[in-house]
Amino acid sequence: MAKEKNIRVVGLKPTTIGMFEGTFMALVGLVVGVLYSLATTIEFTESTDSLLEGLAFGLVRGILAIVLLPLIYFAIGWVVGWIHGFVINIVINLSGGVVVKTHEDNE
Repeated sequence: MAKEKNIRVVGLKPTTIGMFEGTFMALVGLVVGVLYSLATTIEFTESTDSLLEGLAFGLVRGILAIVLLPLIYFAIGWVVGWIHGFVINIVINLSGGVVVKTHEDNE
């Protein structure tokens, strides 16, 4: 039978919230980078006379976007997440904590 237990959380590490939000934003940045890469490759291919030249210039900008955008999005997401973690700690301290219900499975 499962034994239920209540645990009171009285604080969080802002860096863990920052890492979570930063990682999530890096994934969003990767999707944006891939879409930007496709768009620039198509745009450069249509605007040049040479298919190879258009693909090359489009892919260079696209690859840079795929590499740089997730890093930039991660950095911004980490800072915003750290701020969220800091604010959450203030609210948790003012409210007396958050109660989390857990249970232990005895097999």
